[in-house]
Amino acid sequence: MTEELSLAIDAMDEKHDDFLEILSHMKVSPKGDFLNLFKEMITQTKEHFEFEERLMREHHFYGLQEHLHEHDTLLGEMEHFYEKSKKMPLFGKSYIHEYAYERFKRHITNIDSQLAMFLKEKELSGIS
Repeated sequence: MTEELSLAIDAMDEKHDDFLEILSHMKVSPKGDFLNLFKEMITQTKEHFEFEERLMREHHFYGLQEHLHEHDTLLGEMEHFYEKSKKMPLFGKSYIHEYAYERFKRHITNIDSQLAMFLKEKELSGIS
């Protein structure tokens, strides 16, 4: 994880690292592996979001509804591009190469950072 994207909440940073690892593999994957990695990215993202949503509910995070909406939007985008990729692989490659990282970065900067600050204020930075 680059320092600019680190939230200093180990559990969250680890999940983000997992996403970045899959994304980097997708960028160089052979054609036959691309869709499997895409599906893996969606599965990992769902697990990641479930983890965050559990934290937010458990600790009564004030921005829960906004965060849930963002998660729904991101997963919807991923699933849309995955389905399109089945018929038009270049469509999916374009999403991965030109959009996914920037969208991920905006999510961390604009949305996840609020949750991280909230957890730190409650002295919960060591969550797992």
